[in-house]
Amino acid sequence: MHHHDEAKESNNIELLITLMGGSVDHEVARRVLRKFDGDVEKAASAMLEGDRGEDTQSSLWTSHSQMEINQPRPLPPPAVRPNSPINIDLTGDDDQNDELSRALKASLETASQESPMFGPSERPPDANWAMVPSNVGQSQNNIAADDLDRAIQASFDQADTGDEYQPLPLDQQWRKEGWPVTLRPTKHTMVYAALVLHALFYVPQIRERVANWRPALPEGVTEAEPPNNGPELLMWKLVETFTNMDLAKLVDLDAHEVLEGFKPEPWSNPAQPPGELSQQPGFFEKVAGALDKVFTNEFIRIGQAKYYVRIMQFQYGDSSFDDEPGELLQDASIVRVEALGRSETNDLVGRLSAQLSNNKDDIKRQVIFEPSEVIAFHLARSGTVTGERKPFKYPKHVYLDQFLKENVELAERKRVQQRDLHAEVQKLVLHNKSLTHFNDKDTLTDLRSSIFYYENVADAKGDDERARVTKIMANKLKSILAQVEKEIKVLDVNIANMRDQAATLLDCPELQRARYDLRAVLVHDGLYGRKHLYSYVQEKDAWWRIEDTSISQVSEGNVLEDSVGLHLGAGPYLLLYSRALPEGAKMLDLQWPPPIKACGILFSCRNTHLTFRIRSM
Repeated sequence: MHHHDEAKESNNIELLITLMGGSVDHEVARRVLRKFDGDVEKAASAMLEGDRGEDTQSSLWTSHSQMEINQPRPLPPPAVRPNSPINIDLTGDDDQNDELSRALKASLETASQESPMFGPSERPPDANWAMVPSNVGQSQNNIAADDLDRAIQASFDQADTGDEYQPLPLDQQWRKEGWPVTLRPTKHTMVYAALVLHALFYVPQIRERVANWRPALPEGVTEAEPPNNGPELLMWKLVETFTNMDLAKLVDLDAHEVLEGFKPEPWSNPAQPPGELSQQPGFFEKVAGALDKVFTNEFIRIGQAKYYVRIMQFQYGDSSFDDEPGELLQDASIVRVEALGRSETNDLVGRLSAQLSNNKDDIKRQVIFEPSEVIAFHLARSGTVTGERKPFKYPKHVYLDQFLKENVELAERKRVQQRDLHAEVQKLVLHNKSLTHFNDKDTLTDLRSSIFYYENVADAKGDDERARVTKIMANKLKSILAQVEKEIKVLDVNIANMRDQAATLLDCPELQRARYDLRAVLVHDGLYGRKHLYSYVQEKDAWWRIEDTSISQVSEGNVLEDSVGLHLGAGPYLLLYSRALPEGAKMLDLQWPPPIKACGILFSCRNTHLTFRIRSM
């Protein structure tokens, strides 16, 4: 049972009705006011949210009693003080104490009345009324960043990307002699996957193996129909595609059929780098696993399993595997490399060496037990960079000897020497700084200023002794400056030599036998869409840039120094290397399946079910 001051409650009810624009029933105002124990501000806020005081025990957050969110809330008029002004005469002499007492009493009564307070509400946010996710615990910067992300996502969702598949006009379809072809999907979300298959064609070891593959046939059978599923079906589709890429007369080939077999995840999120979709356990790993499985089965079938050489999947594990047999070896076809490292190690070999080391035990490293003919590197950019952004460097050739199990001890001795050289370089750098700076001041500049003063400013005032001392001081300072400059020059030469020695320490003949050559580079310029992904491929000693339907020949420098997407956290994201071919070796005419070669003039040969006619193997 609530006990109320009737006069005070009546005044507060009138004030509440006034705040609500006069549209509230007197009894409703009374119920809500009593529900909040006479607190006018809380009662007004509750009524704005639809509370009518029917159930004084119900929760404040009950959504069914709230006003429609899209209904405009009535704006409260300026507060009107319910009491009429109190006039007190303090000038009279009679009954002065009575008048003063009445004034104090009136002042206290007025101050005790609960008048509305305007400003930010101290109530916790009601999730039912939230127009955006609750911001409890979030900073203003986080809220702004989230809003920006949503706005960018919405713009991508609503914008016309212009990525519809546009076939080339027939007069532009004919392939130029010696030029590569494009392999384009009908859906722009599949471009990254088509680029991977396209790039694999330009890896000589893969192209040769695919061309020579033939399906297994039962005894006495000379023809094979397409498999219904499994890795063999994927290989079948890849054989069809590669044959067309090698022999077709048209330059623009459709990748839809072959991609249907592999079922890659679509690139539908603009915020997701395409390289993440290729990385394990993504599309590239799926393709590599299927190819290696088919090739392995083929060698087993013909009784040459012991001669099998891994094509795309290498085997790696801890360097201490022999001493700790409980460790497991693993297969992989793609190596993730963080491409936002420090500038001095922001290159492929430097980052690999840093990542494969165990921070707690430098002797314990991840090494390759069985190398593959092909190795891929996913250049990830998940970190942050302070200062100037610099392109990630990758070489034309890379030697994997230092990462092989058989070279662990030799490579580690070289790395110990490297660390010793780096430590010595650091000492020389610190000594150099001690010569040139003191208390954050440039000592060489101060020396030159002092010399200038004694030679050009100091006035002997006709005093020969003073002139002699001034000259002696100038000569001494010049001698000191010359000695310091000479020592700095020697230090700079030693530092440069030691750095060069450390950089080339692993470039010894014993660690330069497993050479891998760059075959293809996949690039993302940082934006979303079909025309924001392109590749570089090497064909017949020439490099080509392929972007959608555009094909152009480029220099090797363009391939190795492409800085596109640098300030968008993008750029080259997938590198394909394969083992170097013997000196002077050339790609021979490949033995593609005759039925595919006989497919008309080889426009594209898609949407066909071809029959292999093969000899027993």
